[in-house]
Amino acid sequence: MKKPPPSVMRITKGATVHHLGRDYVVQSLVDMNLILAKEIGSEQQVLLQLDSLQSPRTVAPSEGPTPPAIDLESISQDDWDIAKARRAIIDPWITGTRQSRAEYKLQAEAAGISVATLYRWLSTYRNTGLLSSLLPNRRDGGQMKGRLSPEVETILKDCIENFHLTQQKVSVAATTVEVRRRCSNAGVPMPAATTVRRHIEWIDEQTRIKQREGDRVAKLRFDPKIGKIPDANWPLAIVQMDHTLLPVIIVDDEHRRPINRAWITLAIDVFSRMCVGMYLTLDPPSAMSAGMCVLHAIFPKNKWLLRLGMSDLEWPCYGVMDTLHMDNAREFRGDMLKAAGAEYDIDVTLRPVKKPHYGAHIERLMGTVSEELKSVRGATFSGIKEKGDYDAEGNACMTLSELEKWLVLVFARYHSNIHRGIGTTPLTKWREGIFGTKTTPGRGLQLIRLDEEKARMDFMPFEERTIQDYGVLLDKIYYYHDVLRPWINSRDPANPKLARLFRFRRDPRDISQLYFFDPDMRKYYAIPYRDSGLPVTSIWEWRETQKRTRDLGIQDYDERTKFTYLNRQRDLEADAAQKTKQARHAQQVKKEHRKARAIKNEIELPKVSNPTASAEPPALPGYDRSKVRPLDDEY
Repeated sequence: MKKPPPSVMRITKGATVHHLGRDYVVQSLVDMNLILAKEIGSEQQVLLQLDSLQSPRTVAPSEGPTPPAIDLESISQDDWDIAKARRAIIDPWITGTRQSRAEYKLQAEAAGISVATLYRWLSTYRNTGLLSSLLPNRRDGGQMKGRLSPEVETILKDCIENFHLTQQKVSVAATTVEVRRRCSNAGVPMPAATTVRRHIEWIDEQTRIKQREGDRVAKLRFDPKIGKIPDANWPLAIVQMDHTLLPVIIVDDEHRRPINRAWITLAIDVFSRMCVGMYLTLDPPSAMSAGMCVLHAIFPKNKWLLRLGMSDLEWPCYGVMDTLHMDNAREFRGDMLKAAGAEYDIDVTLRPVKKPHYGAHIERLMGTVSEELKSVRGATFSGIKEKGDYDAEGNACMTLSELEKWLVLVFARYHSNIHRGIGTTPLTKWREGIFGTKTTPGRGLQLIRLDEEKARMDFMPFEERTIQDYGVLLDKIYYYHDVLRPWINSRDPANPKLARLFRFRRDPRDISQLYFFDPDMRKYYAIPYRDSGLPVTSIWEWRETQKRTRDLGIQDYDERTKFTYLNRQRDLEADAAQKTKQARHAQQVKKEHRKARAIKNEIELPKVSNPTASAEPPALPGYDRSKVRPLDDEY
């Protein structure tokens, strides 16, 4: 079987890359976005831009099978722990440093695995850069099942918790003997020593030290020192992220009249103080905002800058961060960010209560942006006293798109200015962290991810719903596609008395379709409105429509009727757009959502035919249109 196309592209000396139909070998890194390469065959040396490169095996993806997708939230914690343990074993070789077979053999023996297994794990991870590529391939019935019997699992777990994780500091060898002794007494199979050792290695190091050494030792080792973020010793070691409401009024695209303030989500690299990600929106903060900002940080920004007409600017930072610090806001505490963080090997950390130094860098960056905005026409300043008699709405002049470009220029200047905290410019500090200095080796260029569509799905919020013969019902809207048919009325495998719940991802800016992960096909499918004539809308606009219909006393009308009201609302908003700020704000939000959809649709999901439901949902309680018959003439 041919290998699947890689999910990442590694830019290191000796790596093979593809450019305009030809293969090249990387000779050296010239700059953040420039390499010296030699063409294979002609031996001609050329300078190539990073954003023009492709991985050799992504040029013709049809030549290899597409690797199966994974529904991240369905993976058990035990399996994630196994994958993390495997990642720790291969960590010394992930960067591509060549080692002798003897060194591989020593590491394999220490981990209790064969050299072939070590090679396989390393090759798989280098090809994808995803933690899920190291998940155990369960051969006895599925992803969620372990290979130990429940009796052995219970004995092993109890022995680790109450025998090994104590201040008696019992060795791994002694724990293994105790586990096997108890299993022998119970008349159940005795696990191998390597099995016991692996289960112990899966335990979080902080938990292990706390249980065996005590709270004081654990705190001394793992708690940060006040006023300092530990371990931010290279680019993307620690990234902080937060939202803020920008202190400036923006205008709508069409009439150039004031509407409202915009929200921005920012991410800063603690080591260099570079702004590595941003997301600007009129919508309130949400998990989607956080996910979009992380995506912006992970992927190169060349295409985005080109779309803004600002490709001459330098914004070289990209790559998956090691640790992501966020505050305890609700949008940061969801399962989506946790699961996506595990998949991309990001340590997602919520800011500890009463430890503001954890968020000091992002707070200062947002303060810098707010201070810059005070010089812009339409600024709201920081309070009535500072604002005085200034008419923010009357002076507002920038649209959301123009504000985005203005912010890009702000960050371009910020990246080039001396930062007192690091004694140099953020851009220089970033370069030093990548290429190294005379005294400190560099981290090297980050892997370039090639799986943007998968990443977008992984960082998108989801809902769980059953699949009925009419499709899926979410927020009183029906969705259907023929790909759902095999799962209609499915029962929960763990409890057949219950209906099975499936995960559907949804972009709240565009709820005209859901994204369904098919457990058998192992890929996502776009599931459209059941009624294809319904208009595209956002979740916020739809909820406002539902509220208005409830206020009118309308409870049981079908979705088409409610969408009719939505269309009438839009007509009224269009007429009122020149009169009221709130209406202009609503109009502009819709325009921004349309822009987002246009960008999103550049990458299409798999298509399937026959989006026809096998049964219609009742439009009203007790009403079934299929049972209506014409009257006889005699009546």
